[in-house]
Amino acid sequence: MKLKIGRYLLAPLVALSAAPAAAAPMTLPLSAADMLAQTHSHAVILNITATFRQLTGVFRYDLAAKTCSVDATFMVHSLSFPNALIRAQTMSTGFLDPAQYPTQRYVGTCQGNTLVGQLTMRGQTHPFNMAVTYQMTNGEVTGVHTEGVLNRYQWGLNGLSFTVGKMIRVTNDISLDGQPPKAAKTS
Repeated sequence: MKLKIGRYLLAPLVALSAAPAAAAPMTLPLSAADMLAQTHSHAVILNITATFRQLTGVFRYDLAAKTCSVDATFMVHSLSFPNALIRAQTMSTGFLDPAQYPTQRYVGTCQGNTLVGQLTMRGQTHPFNMAVTYQMTNGEVTGVHTEGVLNRYQWGLNGLSFTVGKMIRVTNDISLDGQPPKAAKTS
């Protein structure tokens, strides 16, 4: 959820300097201004990207030690979609059901180039790991991209089975340089 966890994947408590990330332990309070969290799914003949507009959390990282952790909560009602019909179907009781399940949460730690964690969605918590890529600008790390794929049925997303594919790709792009996050180019 472009979490992009999936994909679903985080309210500022401290402001981040606009200077590039230093090689020292850092804590970044997360909001939609710092993290672009999206889900990418296939529905009939369309690829659909949904973006979380409200999230809170914290991202801790130490570039020198190559460690990081994240604890992010995503407000389900804040997901934006390409159109009202897709939004209505996705927010239905058989799918995301934000009236009963208003948030999704992801907690994880970096282990090498993998973010190993747990995703809670629709009241169910299961392991969910994502690949980690550090984004560089002029030799400085300015962002972090995470990406993973989940089987929606594992979290009880059983509705829309004839229109939405089984696998959902989740991407998250976290800005470390004070600039708005941008979606990483993926293959």
